[in-house]
This record gives sequence, C-alpha cells and structure tokens, in this order.
Amino acid sequence: MNTSELIGTEKKDGIAILTLSRSGGMNILDTEMLQRLSQCLLDLQKDDRIRAVIITGERNFSSGADINEMKDKTPEEAGIFSKLGHHVCTLIENMEKVVIAAVNGLALGGGCEIALACDMRIAAENARFGQPELSLGLIPGFGGTQRLPRLVGPGKAKELILTGRIIDAREAEAIGLVNGVVKNGELMERAEEMARLVAQKSPRAATLSKRLINDNQEITRGLEREMISFSECFATQDHREGIAAFLEKRTPKFKDK
Repeated sequence: MNTSELIGTEKKDGIAILTLSRSGGMNILDTEMLQRLSQCLLDLQKDDRIRAVIITGERNFSSGADINEMKDKTPEEAGIFSKLGHHVCTLIENMEKVVIAAVNGLALGGGCEIALACDMRIAAENARFGQPELSLGLIPGFGGTQRLPRLVGPGKAKELILTGRIIDAREAEAIGLVNGVVKNGELMERAEEMARLVAQKSPRAATLSKRLINDNQEITRGLEREMISFSECFATQDHREGIAAFLEKRTPKFKDK
C-alpha cells in the first residue's frame, strides 16, 4: 500500500484534519503507519497557515498496535518500535499547534495512547477506550503508563491498565479522559468547532500556554522507563503466550513471576 493512502489530509480555515484510513477500518498502528503519521505531523508543524490539528479515523480511531508485526520482535526490536510510538506521541504533545483527537469507534492500546497525547479529546457516543496490553503479557508502550494517570488519576489509571477493561464514551467523560461526548454524526462538526475557536486565538499565546501546561506535567524520565520496560516484556514467556492466545482466540495461561 502506498503510504499516502494510510492517512488522509485535509486543510481548511487554518485547520488540518488527519484521518487514519487503513484498509479494513481498524487503523492498526504498524511501523509504516507510525512513520507516515510522524511525517504528516512534521509537515504540519512547518505550515504557518495551520493553527490547529484534528486527528480522527475512518470507522475507528485506532484499535492499537499491529499484533502480527509485534509477535516475532526481539526485545531490541520492540524497543525501536516503542521508541517510534513514543516519538509520534511526543510530537503531538509538544507540537506548536493545538491537537484535538476526534475519537470514533475503538481507541485501544496505542490508539488510546495517541488520543492521550492530544491536547483535547472529543468522543462520539460509539467510542470505546482501553489499554488491554497486559492480556498480551505487555505494558502500554506509547506513553500510557505516564499520560493516563495524569488525566484520570493513578487509581483509575491502575484499574484500566491492570484489568484491561474497555470503557465507553460516557464513562471516559465521567473520569476526565475525554472533554465531551457527542452524537456519532456530530463528531467532526464539534471537533472542527473547537479547532476554529483555537485557530482564532493568538498562535504565539496558544503555543506558550500549551508549553507551560506541559512543563508542569514533566514526564520525560517516566516515558524513558516505560520504553525500557516495554522492550523487556518481549523476553518473557508470558508475552509469547499472550500473543499466541490472542492470535488463536483463546484465554492466555500466564506463568512468569
């Protein structure tokens, strides 16, 4: 597939809309998709006409990382993959534009982590959020262990990560994971309305405000430790069992201590 087909880009009225559009509609995040998303973000960062960016997906926001790509990775290769996911999320978080996630359908694993890195999140009623990595013998690998507790508090973050429970849009709103919930057909209208409000403000003031808020949430060391721990999981029997169980559609039997 030509990488240009993976992500649609639309620009209008100072707003850029990035639409993940991988064939099949699950918008799985493999190396190719992450590299393409990184390049789109870097290109938009250089475009002075763009004041706000919306990230969304066709059918689903993103169901997460590509399990088939991950199943044979060594710990070293897993570290490189995690670093790429972190790179994309850090680009979003530190971008000198305001980035809004318009979440429809599934936002799981790495997909949820991309939404967490955005400045604001608007969810359609059909949105579902979760960090199911422990079922694969893994931990969140794109920043979830650091960004999720900063949004919803450590207790709720532990619940979601340690149980792998998938929550709906209304619960996500209630715990502070999303800024608002709208009807499915009104998602992009609401996201664009919010983006236009941002685009009308001083770009310099918006950038400074975002930077100051982010500086108060300094997480660099935690993100570095997450990448190391994620790659270490790939040396475990539990990870191999978790991936096999997922692909074979059965319950995993974990044994590592």
